Amino acid sequence: VREAVVSTQSTGQRKGTGDVVCTFNEGGLEVENFTGSGRCPEVKLSPSTLSTSYQYMFQKLSAKTESLDEHLEIMTATLAQFHGGIEFESLCIPSQGVTRVVGRVCGEGVGRLTPSTVCLEGGLEMSHGKRTSLDLRNVSSYALFPGQIIAVEGTNPTGRNFVATKILPSVPIKQGAKESDENSSGLTVMGACGPFTSQDSLSYEPLKDLLEKVRDEHPDVLVLLGPFVDTKHPLIEKGDTGDMTLEQLFQSQISHISKNVPDYTRVILVPSQRDAVCDTVYPQPAPTTTTTLPPNVTLVPDPCLVQIGNVSLALTSTDILFHLSSEEMSHPPGSDRMGRLAGHLLDQNNFYPLFPGSDDCNIDYPHFIKHCFFDHRPDVLVLPSDLRFFVKNVKDTVVVNPGKLAKGAGTFFRMRVKGGVGSVTENTYVNVVKI
Repeated sequence: VREAVVSTQSTGQRKGTGDVVCTFNEGGLEVENFTGSGRCPEVKLSPSTLSTSYQYMFQKLSAKTESLDEHLEIMTATLAQFHGGIEFESLCIPSQGVTRVVGRVCGEGVGRLTPSTVCLEGGLEMSHGKRTSLDLRNVSSYALFPGQIIAVEGTNPTGRNFVATKILPSVPIKQGAKESDENSSGLTVMGACGPFTSQDSLSYEPLKDLLEKVRDEHPDVLVLLGPFVDTKHPLIEKGDTGDMTLEQLFQSQISHISKNVPDYTRVILVPSQRDAVCDTVYPQPAPTTTTTLPPNVTLVPDPCLVQIGNVSLALTSTDILFHLSSEEMSHPPGSDRMGRLAGHLLDQNNFYPLFPGSDDCNIDYPHFIKHCFFDHRPDVLVLPSDLRFFVKNVKDTVVVNPGKLAKGAGTFFRMRVKGGVGSVTENTYVNVVKI
């Protein structure tokens, strides 16, 4: 397969190449380098991770309703158990005394949530799916978005307007079991999110530069999140791909990656709904390839939860942070907005808690219920976004937004998890670096 003949952006045209723009655990750990162990680590996918492709665009409204209600019922039972076995009441039954209810946050009409439009929607069994307006004037602080499932305490004098006094705490995710023997010496990870080529070129120079750094630093794991062939790239939109089809362009990049990474580095490739030749549905099946891949290359779905020794990585290419930022309503305004947005995923125990979802995310809800929830609290959660890059400790999980490799500042991340005593969060050092 020949490469597309297009213009190339030289590395010399980029500013600040190699600059570290963000650091996590600086001063807490001493890290001399990000060199790996020299052996390819084994990757184990979570049992709930999507393992096969499926037919989509056949979602019935009844199946969607059942899936959403099932999610609400599971969360209701979990919240009741966590809060000492309390009993939740129906949203539509008037009560003069203090009562507690569970529901899904939604809004009246269209537009972003406001204190005057926020509502709570109950489950089918307990509340017949009815909604009631939610009065938050007596709640000192909150951060709400459509689709969020919350437990609320207050009064419901008419059955049509719930006067909240407190939003009950969410249920923390339990930590998964650890393997004490493997990777006791630690783990090094390098990762980046597409697009992997500049807007005026299909030469993939930023990707080539990243692979060169992989060959120089020898990490244990390389995580690449799509899009690999971006449907929003100007040349792709115009169909200007030289003498290559989109499929050929995709296969050539997968082949290029697999041939230019040492066999002792585990490569994990995550697709994107913006990939021109991948299924545009969420959860998204792993990409397929006509190229025979070496054993160190693993194709996974979006989203996925993988275990590498004692470290669990939660990976998604979907920009849930940006989608949430467009819909969230909070009071009072907080200083750590990025940490709060990432915390919503852990509070709601799934990769995409927003409902309705963004127009950019085509969700199949029966499969979403099966494959998009956390089996356990991940040690590292990678959430690439168009929002500014960051690395934070959120609820004992290291959350990384590495930015985009060939967009904005042009960044990637590298991480070392040291072995030994202590949590993964305490033993993790992360840099976000300009390519």
